[in-house]
Amino acid sequence: MRVLLCSAYFCFLLASAWGGQRSPNILFVYLDDLGYGDVSCYNPESKIQTPHMDRLAKEGIRFTDAHTPAAICGPSRYGVMTGRYPWRRGKDGLGNGAKFRDTFIEHGRLTLASLLKKKGYNTAQIGKWGMRHHYSKALKPGAKPGTRDAYDFPRKRLLGSQRFGFDYSWCMTHLFPLDGEKQISVFCKHQMENGLPVDAKLKHSNARNWLPDSAKKVVEYIEAYAQKEKVNQFGIQPKHPFFIYWDPPSPHEPIVPHSRFLGKSGAGAYGDFIVEIDHYLGEVLKALDRHELSENTLVILSSDNGPEKSAYSRIKQYQHDSMGGLRGVKRDLWEGGHRVPFILRWPGRIKAGGTEGGLVCLTDILATFADITEQALPQDAGEDSISLLPQLYGQTGSKQVRSHVIHHSHRGHYALRYGDWLFIDAKTGDVSGEPKWFSKDRGVQHHQHQAALYHLKDDKKQSTNLYGSHPEKARQMKQKLNQLKAKPLSRN
Repeated sequence: MRVLLCSAYFCFLLASAWGGQRSPNILFVYLDDLGYGDVSCYNPESKIQTPHMDRLAKEGIRFTDAHTPAAICGPSRYGVMTGRYPWRRGKDGLGNGAKFRDTFIEHGRLTLASLLKKKGYNTAQIGKWGMRHHYSKALKPGAKPGTRDAYDFPRKRLLGSQRFGFDYSWCMTHLFPLDGEKQISVFCKHQMENGLPVDAKLKHSNARNWLPDSAKKVVEYIEAYAQKEKVNQFGIQPKHPFFIYWDPPSPHEPIVPHSRFLGKSGAGAYGDFIVEIDHYLGEVLKALDRHELSENTLVILSSDNGPEKSAYSRIKQYQHDSMGGLRGVKRDLWEGGHRVPFILRWPGRIKAGGTEGGLVCLTDILATFADITEQALPQDAGEDSISLLPQLYGQTGSKQVRSHVIHHSHRGHYALRYGDWLFIDAKTGDVSGEPKWFSKDRGVQHHQHQAALYHLKDDKKQSTNLYGSHPEKARQMKQKLNQLKAKPLSRN
């Protein structure tokens, strides 16, 4: 029987590290389509400079082999929020699904926010959300979502994150298409606060304001918390720590940097957009510093998947590699689709300037939060979450905490990362469409095998499929993949 308790050893570590202080504040910055090579501390040849992200790495720890639970938005966010592989939900867990489906997360399932709420945390989600909303509960009788007149605002609220442990929500979601259009486009979002539209007349928000508006809201939240007033617009309890989940819809398309950032990078508008993201990250960090909150705030920065396929054109036009030398982009089973930047800073607890090469899946954040707050995870929660505390505290030595990660595509194909080996149970890891010029430039050896096997330590670019030359290893990896998928959880 699996009993997920904070061990006496880690309780000792926590008590020693905290020195009797209360649980830390937590700021989790979860970016949208940021590539492994888009952060300058991960890519020495980057055409984009990200000084504030680099500052976090310098003052904290940088993971070099961290993977998202999926290579596409909604499933990835589900996995991070619940500590569970999204494919365990069946077909509905593989992709984003219909625009107006109800929320991804099952009613009653433990999340990062609901876990922390048990310890009295103030919880706020500010940004995209990306796991749909409970549309069926916000409609007029007999109406279907997708038209201006379908919603019963303000009598009813359109809730998303607040159904899963968040006290406060400021987010962007789809309500209906732009005037004159029949389909929802990437520009078509409304800003919502606590389930109600910010604009009562339901005017679509300006995409150029999504990033700065979300950052300003994060700063406002920090300012309200620091004032320690019992009454504020966020419902903050000042004597309790906060958990801010800031997930701006950037640098996801549309690529809309403000004019003041144009030309600030060497990678076109996309690079300029990331410079803008980094700027606003800096503003949030300044707010923590200004109110002397940085010392007891754990800051986490990562991305929901690899870069969009437009990354290929940037390589040609600007010589900027958003994949950081990896093969694959968003949606792909290759490493570039799901290996992402992962940086954590926790002054006095995490040794500054560290680099950690151990295998990580972002599902591991839930178990890590449980250990930090000295909670036991229930048997039916965080099935694929393994605490990162040994790696954060430098206690692992040469031992790998996580042995494997199971990847999937929205087409229903699977892959297994086990040690330095990657097995793809499909003819190719390609989903988004790798250009022929790119595969030629990277020296990719084309094959006719039914699956793919790569040794990443020797072949980071995944150019040589070893399936034919290592048939026994391929057989073992396929068998291991099937065995692990059949288990109801991936940790003991």
